[in-house]
Amino acid sequence: MSDSNKPLFSRPVLAAIMLFCTLAIWLLNLTATSSTLPTPKVETWTTSSGVPVVWLKQETWENSNKVELRFAFRSVTTNTVLIETTLAMLMSDSLPLSTASINQRLAPLAASANSYYDHENQVIGLTLNNETDYLLPSLSLVTKWLKSPDFKRRTFDNWQAQRPLSPDAQHELEGALFFDSAAEQISRNRTPASLERIIDYYQSLKNAAVAIYIVGDLTLEAQKSLQTALNEISRDFQIAKNPAEQIQHEPLSTIIQQNQGELWQTRSAIALKPVATIKEWISLQIWGADLVATLNQQQHIDFVQLALTLSPTNPWAWWSIQYSNNPIIAPTVSNEEMDQLIDAKSLVFTEQVPSIKSEKRFQTLLDTFKTQLETQALSPTWWSYIATQITHVDSQLTLEQFANNYQEAVDSFSAEDYQVALTQLLISSSYQEIQVYQ
Repeated sequence: MSDSNKPLFSRPVLAAIMLFCTLAIWLLNLTATSSTLPTPKVETWTTSSGVPVVWLKQETWENSNKVELRFAFRSVTTNTVLIETTLAMLMSDSLPLSTASINQRLAPLAASANSYYDHENQVIGLTLNNETDYLLPSLSLVTKWLKSPDFKRRTFDNWQAQRPLSPDAQHELEGALFFDSAAEQISRNRTPASLERIIDYYQSLKNAAVAIYIVGDLTLEAQKSLQTALNEISRDFQIAKNPAEQIQHEPLSTIIQQNQGELWQTRSAIALKPVATIKEWISLQIWGADLVATLNQQQHIDFVQLALTLSPTNPWAWWSIQYSNNPIIAPTVSNEEMDQLIDAKSLVFTEQVPSIKSEKRFQTLLDTFKTQLETQALSPTWWSYIATQITHVDSQLTLEQFANNYQEAVDSFSAEDYQVALTQLLISSSYQEIQVYQ
């Protein structure tokens, strides 16, 4: 064989090169980001009345016609029924000279309206089509609606007749955590609202604006049309003077038993420290998933529902457990099975959380969270939820900070971060539980 036909490397050297390349690829995969998440861009401006506007957009939405619009307010009141009734009537037939609901009027325009409230925040939301033929008539309709809604007497009377006298579980637990006493909160919520108070409360919303959020893609023409409409809608808005002010007392852990017989349902709540970082938000997602999964695995429980209210000053978590007809403690239950039973209260103590005690469980929950997040982060609706219910313009964690840093926070999140965050966030001494028997 001539020198020109000889291989450049011997077989042992080739094998070594191949092994080196394999190791190099493995190391690159190991150090690469563990998830692929879009990084949205954020633009800000203010309306002519001084209300901050935050516009979030990303490249994946350039061919989408969906735009989410959110008006965020912070009109503080302990009467959550007043908030509930005002927003319900607003979403009903509140257009002047109309018997149709706002959503019936918006439907032909490929648009819809919604609302959200908790004990600190109130949100009026719109889903719009950004195509000119749909956007312009939608904005015209919404401008008339939000500037001067017509709260009708017949609608109010129907609402009062249909609404139950007793507060729901969420409001009852909310009162125990954040107001003078649960009993006083229940008394407030049973006091009938008047139509005049609803009209006054809507005005108080307009006097307590926090921000306007836009999530989605807009052409230059659509952006100008939306800016004009927002200036008109918010013409008589005022910025909330003390947006962080909130009534609060220091709750102590209590368990209230209602009725006697067999345990049918428990309703639990715990106060949280304000979420200051993305890793703290991630920690609550994993803790919540662990709580639900842990309790649902127990045979005496039918199902568990959990809600996190991450408001800026006084966030909290509450959950409801529905028990099966089987007795919780039966003679056939072994001592080993008894040791595995976990009650709701134990899960508010960091050291007893299963995903704190088990690295494998923590990693499984984190992997599931990452998988779900990759889909959620592509949705304008999800980002509008992050904008109004997770981040806040006057808190340590803003929408822009979240958008710019959530990829890094997810990729670097560790079991140690998780434990530190839960220790910081969970106020175990505030635990409230209502036991319902039948």
